[in-house]
Amino acid sequence: MMASRFDLGRGAALGAPSLKILAAGAACALLGCNAPEPPPSTGGTDVVAGPCGRGAVVVSSDYLSTNVSLVSWDGAVLSASIVSSGSSSPGLASPLSGDVLVPTAPVRGDRLVLLDRSASVLTWVDVRSGEVPGQLAVATAFRANPQDYVEVSPGKAYVTRHEPNLDPGAAPIDGGSDVLVVDPGARAIVGRIDLAPALAGEDPAFYPRPGRAVLVDDSLYVLLVATSLDFSASAESRLVEIDTRSDAIREVTVLDGLHGCGGLAVSASGSRLAVVCTGTFGGGATSNAGEAGLVVLARREGALVEEARWTAAELGAGTPGFSVAFASEDRLLLATLGRDALSEGGPVDDTLTAVELAGSGPARGEPEVLLRSKELPSSLGEVRCAEACGRCLAADAETEGGVVHRFDVGEGSRAVVHAASLHVDPRVGLPPRYLGAF
Repeated sequence: MMASRFDLGRGAALGAPSLKILAAGAACALLGCNAPEPPPSTGGTDVVAGPCGRGAVVVSSDYLSTNVSLVSWDGAVLSASIVSSGSSSPGLASPLSGDVLVPTAPVRGDRLVLLDRSASVLTWVDVRSGEVPGQLAVATAFRANPQDYVEVSPGKAYVTRHEPNLDPGAAPIDGGSDVLVVDPGARAIVGRIDLAPALAGEDPAFYPRPGRAVLVDDSLYVLLVATSLDFSASAESRLVEIDTRSDAIREVTVLDGLHGCGGLAVSASGSRLAVVCTGTFGGGATSNAGEAGLVVLARREGALVEEARWTAAELGAGTPGFSVAFASEDRLLLATLGRDALSEGGPVDDTLTAVELAGSGPARGEPEVLLRSKELPSSLGEVRCAEACGRCLAADAETEGGVVHRFDVGEGSRAVVHAASLHVDPRVGLPPRYLGAF
């Protein structure tokens, strides 16, 4: 493997924004999002990790600037602003843009990881001090648009790069639309996994476009959106299983009939994966609901087997969004996308919806709407759960200027109860969008 460290200037090119960001940005324009630049960091937290880790990471953004907060699963604010676009840590050579994500899987240890999609940069943040020990550009001379980060060990992690590179040149790592292998300790790129074989037999106009990823034992599962360069057409989405010992593709599972799949979750036991799919947008503001849905796959004897499926129509008037989480082994929470009054078919609310997996088939419980947007679509953001603690959090960019909702999950019942709403940083008031765990 070759070790590489790339100058941050090479990662400065803007990545192609997602349709969700475009829609939410339009909503932001209607609201008049003009929040000031976030203030300097308030520091980190010395909270001790418990059965569910330390807590949750909240990324608030108006798509111009970003603030990152830490909260407990009970809803206490641990750090209102551990790092932000206004931070000036010596290690922050590339300031945070307004398009920052956190990994799908919890990042354990004393450092957070942030993925700046616009700048194509990874940023490590010390949980206790809020200091930035360093950053790593993953663009390698093209618009990489990193989507997820999965750490296998202190010396190995994976980064999914959404954008293809149309002019890869001679360097093996410049291919794009792939998975990078990085050394977190050295903050260096050490390898690349080509995902083109996962689209064998498809029209070459489609690119893998990996998004979310999760780790189960020695298997990395990467969700491929599989679209054309301009996102107007797509192939069926698929899950690629990668052996983390050899970095070789083990298996490719095609999600029959489902397109635009952008949300992925794994149950605490590792026995189930859940995927949500929006369908193809085709250049418009409304996706193809016939290609959208929720699917749950069971891990059985080294293969993924479809266990349950809901169409978009079975989940409500909108389509599944970009976020799903296991509230328990048999219960899922997912966000659905609404649309505005000018869209074909009229206005539809965003929702946070619960579905029950126990008794799949006709005995399966009906979806239950836990939360609705009030006026604007694309205002409900990500949902994250801590199964062991019976807690779920959901980002809401609209209510009271932006809050995080806490839900309590009952044992042995279907009850998911709204318990509280919190403002993570009322000093600035940037609306919460994305959630992670640490």
